[in-house]
Amino acid sequence: MLNFDALLGQGHEEEPLAHYVQLMGTYLLLSAGAFTLLQRAGRPLPSRIPLRDAALVGLATNRLSRLITRDKVTRAVRAPFTDVEQDPSGATREEPRGEGATRAIGELLTCPRCAAMWASLALTIGYFVSPRVTRGASFLLGAAAISDLINTCYARVMSAGGK
Repeated sequence: MLNFDALLGQGHEEEPLAHYVQLMGTYLLLSAGAFTLLQRAGRPLPSRIPLRDAALVGLATNRLSRLITRDKVTRAVRAPFTDVEQDPSGATREEPRGEGATRAIGELLTCPRCAAMWASLALTIGYFVSPRVTRGASFLLGAAAISDLINTCYARVMSAGGK
């Protein structure tokens, strides 16, 4: 009999690994299912995607993942899976809470890079189903991402004593 515990490296005892696998499986099933449905509906995937569309969806993915994982307005979505803590600087931090699926979902909802995979999947499927609508939504999200970057630069200049 194979001992799965022997396969794990040290320090994984407290991680909800089985639930991470379930989230990965869900992602793969959604991806495969969506692409299969597109093919069966007679909507072939484009042979090429213009660089400007790829860049726009990339910016939109960045902003959507930050919206999901960081913005106050979506804290209500994260609240069942996170605890809010104040760090020494007074900033608010959200940390995944609980065990099992609750913790795994909390990890997903507080990790911009993790959520970006899901956001990218949604935007990509949207692009293949309705490119014009997805370009519009991506333009909105991309503009917000650029604005966030500019605001961050301003904040750094101001905190460094700039005017």
